Amino acid sequence: MNEKLQIAFDNFWSNVLENAPSILIGFGLLIIFTLIGYGLQSFIKRRLIKRLNDQLLTNFIARIVFLIFLIIGLTSFLNEVGWSKAASSLLAGAGVSALIIGFAFKDIGENFLAGFFLAFSRPFSIGDIIEIEGMTGTVRALNFRSTHVRTFDGRDVFVPNASLIKNMLTNFTRDGLMRHNFIIGIDYGDDLVKANKVVLDELSKLNGLVQAEGMEPFVVIQEFGTSTINLNIHFWTNSHDFEGSVLQLKSEVMRLTVDRLTKEGFSMPADIVELKIYKPEYAIPVTVSGKIEQDNLKGKV
Repeated sequence: MNEKLQIAFDNFWSNVLENAPSILIGFGLLIIFTLIGYGLQSFIKRRLIKRLNDQLLTNFIARIVFLIFLIIGLTSFLNEVGWSKAASSLLAGAGVSALIIGFAFKDIGENFLAGFFLAFSRPFSIGDIIEIEGMTGTVRALNFRSTHVRTFDGRDVFVPNASLIKNMLTNFTRDGLMRHNFIIGIDYGDDLVKANKVVLDELSKLNGLVQAEGMEPFVVIQEFGTSTINLNIHFWTNSHDFEGSVLQLKSEVMRLTVDRLTKEGFSMPADIVELKIYKPEYAIPVTVSGKIEQDNLKGKV
């Protein structure tokens, strides 16, 4: 047994020494093509980011270029060490295996193609705020298989690229504009025209709101509620700072609107429940817990 192991080791070592030049050349080619890929990746990033002004597409193209040179380097290495024929024979006779592997890696291929389409269709860019399947966050990176999204509560979520293609995606910061609204109820006896003017006057004083033509704040009557006339107040904001100023600004707008209406004498009553008695000759059935006597209570009612 020891002799067989010794013979096998000697044969292996002899083959290594015999093929050492080819192995060294193969490793050299692999390292050279890998370095060329890294160099071109950095060069493409510097050049394209200036022309395209799109970090997402630039990073994706640079990664593809590096991957191409890495594959060339691996192919050159296999050719030099004499494994290309064995690999070709293995692939030629592995039709069933290829079919199984194809099904196993179907999702990976699907996500890769989806990432390719996302990079060139560009529904979002690095730093955009997007919403996908109920999750909202900032786009950090687009990879071959997934997209890195950082949510507002600090979670790093890696969304499969195929999901971004198949499902509805909302981009809050693509054009930098977003409309908000909130509802506030005033008393039926209040002046609706005056309330409208008061709200618009207050919103016109806020610097954080968009006041461009066609995007001015406006107020409409939403509905006639049980005890209030509900006004729906709409306004536009700059959505690039979605996580910070936009959410804080909406809260500030709501607070200032309530304060101004209260200052101007408008009342915002709570829900009023009206109780009608259709048979006044009968006593109202009331149940009271405590030490009050039922007869005394009935007499007062």
